[in-house]
Amino acid sequence: MLSFEELRVLLERCTETSGVSFYRNLYGMAPESPARTIRDLDDWTSLPFVTKDALIASPLRERLFIPLSEVDHLRTSSGTSGKPPLFSPRTFLRNMEYRFTYHDFKKPILSYTVPAMPHWHQHVQESHGFPARVVTFDPKNAEACVRLAKAAGADSMSLFAFHIPLVAEHMKRHGIAHRIRFIEIAGEACTKLLFEFMRETFPNATILPFYGSSEVEDCPIGMPCRPITGEEPLSVYHAKRSHYHELVDPDTLAPVQVISGAEGELVITAYPGEPSSFPLIRYRTGDIVRVVGDHCEQHGTWSFTVLGRVGMDFLKVPGGVLRADEIERVLRTMPERVSDRFELHCSEEKTLTGPKLKPILHVEIRGEVDLTTLAQDIARNLRVAPSFTYNDGVGKGRYLPLVCAPLGTSTHGKTRRLSMH
Repeated sequence: MLSFEELRVLLERCTETSGVSFYRNLYGMAPESPARTIRDLDDWTSLPFVTKDALIASPLRERLFIPLSEVDHLRTSSGTSGKPPLFSPRTFLRNMEYRFTYHDFKKPILSYTVPAMPHWHQHVQESHGFPARVVTFDPKNAEACVRLAKAAGADSMSLFAFHIPLVAEHMKRHGIAHRIRFIEIAGEACTKLLFEFMRETFPNATILPFYGSSEVEDCPIGMPCRPITGEEPLSVYHAKRSHYHELVDPDTLAPVQVISGAEGELVITAYPGEPSSFPLIRYRTGDIVRVVGDHCEQHGTWSFTVLGRVGMDFLKVPGGVLRADEIERVLRTMPERVSDRFELHCSEEKTLTGPKLKPILHVEIRGEVDLTTLAQDIARNLRVAPSFTYNDGVGKGRYLPLVCAPLGTSTHGKTRRLSMH
């Protein structure tokens, strides 16, 4: 991780009087004040956090540390939180060499457009003297993409977790699942059921987790400590050399001591070196992590696994998002049957075509209500995308039917909650 001296120099650079205004504005610095400096880690932990809201509210010109002509590309946030999109500048790809520990990438790779975009993979291949050959995956034309990957001789994949069953179905049909040697899985945590499905479908593949963020120029956030093998926790990460990681209590924002078993919100500082379009200083990721080990002999720092989101009010599902406010909207159209209080508990169930989402919606019932009919009515009106309902997803085989159950006493004392088990 970054040393204290490197953090001190970075802070001074980002708050110079002639520099970019974002951090000077964030820290409330007067126009004539010199660059901010720190004497020790206590000074460092007193610095205000950077949040996604603060980034969204700041024009790109106030966050850009290099000329716009030198920006490699802009990333935009997914919009799943319901907030306005955030455009984040990126420079050229660095710090991806760790992948070659697990695969040689001499042959083409099947890659979705994000989070590890096709030109990232092309750059990695070219930097090692291999032809840059990437087959871009389009989920709306999945079979055509798989046929192209077969013809190209692809032996690796970099995809979102929820695309794996779809790709697997076509690869088995076309007889190429056995030749996949490497799978990079991103977007969501890999569940036990999904891992077992991949292990059975792709017996020769090394399966590696990818933990990234649209806001972080220097992706990935966490370097995988090992492939996913079925050992719990499935995905384990450590900080890369160009990062500094901290833990804070998500409620009080007080520092959390990094010891085995400790849990807290991950705060990262990321600086890949020059050129850097926007160094991040103390950014709240919104991810709750658990410390797996406080010191790794191999990597020299602490390791962690990702548990979930702070104040989670949405769940990503194949083809869309289950949002708390959307569930609330649908329930409010049925005031004679239910209130708008609910808890949604999701899990996965093993099927012949891979793991599928299994949601149980616990609702506060008013009077005599047929729960089966209620679930069908909710699923018919519940949007997971602007023109796509949960019921549409059931029809396409993406999800299991929605189930409703009476809302009892919440084990967490909350009246509205989305959780993935």
